[in-house]
Amino acid sequence: MAPSSSSTRPKLTHVARLAGVGMGTASRALSGVGHVRKETLARVRTAAESLGYYPNEIARSLRVRQSHVVAIVVPDIGSPFMIGCIRAMQRVLREHRYMSVLIITDGDSATEKEEIEYLIQRQIDGFLVVPADSSAPHFVSPKLASKPVVFFDQPLGDENAGAVLVKNRQAAYTAVRHLIEHGHKRIACIGVDRHLYSICERMQGYRDAMNEAALPECLAVPGPEAIDTQVDEWLHMENPPTAIFSLSELSSIKVVEALAVRGVRMPGQIAFIGFDEVPFADSLDTPLTVVAQPATTIGEQAALTLLERIEAGNALPGKQVLLDAILVRRSSCGCR
Repeated sequence: MAPSSSSTRPKLTHVARLAGVGMGTASRALSGVGHVRKETLARVRTAAESLGYYPNEIARSLRVRQSHVVAIVVPDIGSPFMIGCIRAMQRVLREHRYMSVLIITDGDSATEKEEIEYLIQRQIDGFLVVPADSSAPHFVSPKLASKPVVFFDQPLGDENAGAVLVKNRQAAYTAVRHLIEHGHKRIACIGVDRHLYSICERMQGYRDAMNEAALPECLAVPGPEAIDTQVDEWLHMENPPTAIFSLSELSSIKVVEALAVRGVRMPGQIAFIGFDEVPFADSLDTPLTVVAQPATTIGEQAALTLLERIEAGNALPGKQVLLDAILVRRSSCGCR
């Protein structure tokens, strides 16, 4: 029997009546919780579809304190690395019957705080976060402490917070050692966003390799708009660098553009290695050697770690997962 014309929307009682089952059976069939025979399940779903019935998920989440929705909070989605992480996370979440909400903060801590607090009020189950500022106080507030959170790419300052990261320092060291093994002694290093954990770790990896080889450092971390000027300064030095190591995808793009505009050939005049894949890196006239982060593995590990914490009622201690990055050898470093 269909709901009366005065009803604003069909209710579960209408579905149960049309399917010829009790309220409890109809509820189990539509929520996926508990056992319902296949024939009964099909009958209830057919009744719900014919009536245009959809469960009130907001009311349900308030009742059971679980929404099966997770927020992915990131500064931007402009890089292949970040897109790869997000896709892997969403796939794992879907496989476990969770939906995701994507929040882009543009690296603004105030926006991040506002969005997170809004979602907490709406019974979000947990967060996967690249923090705009690892020291931001909202990450240690009582509000967020009640929710499972896993950080990725950039950790929280608190070592007890769960995070999935790559071994940035080791990967940078390996890349610079590779340039040294090609015979380079004047190796410049350039990047942006000095405040980020990943950039600091990569800078230290560069220093480790240069100090081990007793070579002088040539390190610059200007704003993105100043990279062109910095490259110009290096090229006009009496003894200019013979190789450049870039700390991020953004700085890599800027450096490669600056060298191309000036007609500087890679690796003949300057060898190059960048951290993170760059779009079409393997399709350029001189394919770029890069340190590739395992974006898919990072996304999968972060999502699975968060789901474990959600299922445990946020009772599991935070843990840091450290993954290896891979040096992808192409032509720009001098490899053939």
